[in-house]
Amino acid sequence: MRNDVHFSICGALCSDCPSYKGENEHSCLGCAATQGRPWWGRCKVYKCHEGKGVDHCGLCSDFPCKLFISHYDPDNPEGQKNAIIRAGVLAYRVKHGDDKAVELLRKVKAS
Repeated sequence: MRNDVHFSICGALCSDCPSYKGENEHSCLGCAATQGRPWWGRCKVYKCHEGKGVDHCGLCSDFPCKLFISHYDPDNPEGQKNAIIRAGVLAYRVKHGDDKAVELLRKVKAS
């Protein structure tokens, strides 16, 4: 995977996030750098990930679990849809690799 690409534990493409890129009032360096404490609070999915010892949720034997599917911004009208999309991307990432998952996400975002 290229150095300029960074995923969150739950499958978001941090590299394309305005907070990660420093383009809005909230700053986020990603899950690992913040140890699961992004600008919006403590991430329960990151805490779960620590206990499971996997690189990301898609590699967990319990994936997709209720915690993962319920992990989204409730103020975002696309929140639940976003969680379902992230689940699909993580499944695709496991099978086809990081670079192909990035291509897929950027293709979907562009359309």
